[in-house]
Amino acid sequence: MPINTTPEEIEDFREKARAFCETVQELIKNGAEVEITPEDEEDATQLFTEQKPLTKRITPGTVLKLEALLSAYDHELLNAAQRLRTFVTNRLIEETENEKPSDRLRALELLGKISEVGLFAEKVQIDVVHRKSTDIEAEILKKLDNYIEAEVVQKPLDLLALDLDAELGLKNDA
Repeated sequence: MPINTTPEEIEDFREKARAFCETVQELIKNGAEVEITPEDEEDATQLFTEQKPLTKRITPGTVLKLEALLSAYDHELLNAAQRLRTFVTNRLIEETENEKPSDRLRALELLGKISEVGLFAEKVQIDVVHRKSTDIEAEILKKLDNYIEAEVVQKPLDLLALDLDAELGLKNDA
């Protein structure tokens, strides 16, 4: 895959290639015979390395070869990430033997933060309490009562008789 592509472009390219491949596989299930020619291999390699746009004119053989290349790339990428993770973990383990106590402590802390260990994982717990609106209103009125010395009178509101334009001052009395 070209280096100068964005993750969105790569994902879009991968989705289109996967859709093309699923179509070809469906054709094969229904009896179509697909052969991968040297031209198909060359076209697939060009699509893979140069990321030319996937068009409707590519052959089923090209699609199958491209899918094979992309699958191999996906596995290689995952293996590289795992190797890097193992390398970093091993280096941190080595750093726990460092002579400087602050370095040892930092290495141990970072080892504890590894997801499989999860010793120092920061967790946020959110509790949602469902309450009735009348209870919330009563609580608000009680708090307001602490700040306002006047008596709060609740008067039922007749929404049908309410003239919103008049209440907002938008009605002209001309």
